[in-house]
Amino acid sequence: MKSLKIALLLGAIFSASIASAELTGTHLGSSFETMDITSLTNQASQGNHHAQFFLAKRLQKGEGVAKDAAKAIYWYTRAAEQNIAPAQLNLGIMYLRGEGVKANMAEGRKWLEKAAHLGDNRASYALAMIDEKQKRLVDAYKWYDLSSRDGMLDDKIRDKAQTKISQLALNLSSSDIEKAKTSADDWFIIK
Repeated sequence: MKSLKIALLLGAIFSASIASAELTGTHLGSSFETMDITSLTNQASQGNHHAQFFLAKRLQKGEGVAKDAAKAIYWYTRAAEQNIAPAQLNLGIMYLRGEGVKANMAEGRKWLEKAAHLGDNRASYALAMIDEKQKRLVDAYKWYDLSSRDGMLDDKIRDKAQTKISQLALNLSSSDIEKAKTSADDWFIIK
């Protein structure tokens, strides 16, 4: 029951603060966004991760096709398995929300951690929110720290993370903060 409450709370938080992820840095994105559903499905079936991502996104939102969260999970999973961070992020959030699948905190965290490892600070910010809600403040600080670093994907998330770091620091000892920072520094080395 506790994990269901957390999943419902996080679902509301994610809806408000982290919109569904987009593929960035590709000129192909716009062609897949406007591609007819049959062509998109064919390309996704052939293993094209861009097509898989955009098909999942359309299925999740019901854009140009009937909304089908279970099929969105299927296609996000195919793209996520090819290390597409926005697919991993969206998949993780869908698992946390129980959208198209039974809510599963462990599976949601797994996909968010994969996206965070690829440098998607929206995922590390989501992990920070989870840990903060569960009163694991040192872990939350670590994830916010990672979200705030240079080179991360989303500047708005980086700014929000810096604010959260300041707020959390008020409730942590200097040794807790040092532990969190060290853990953040080690995150990319260990994974």
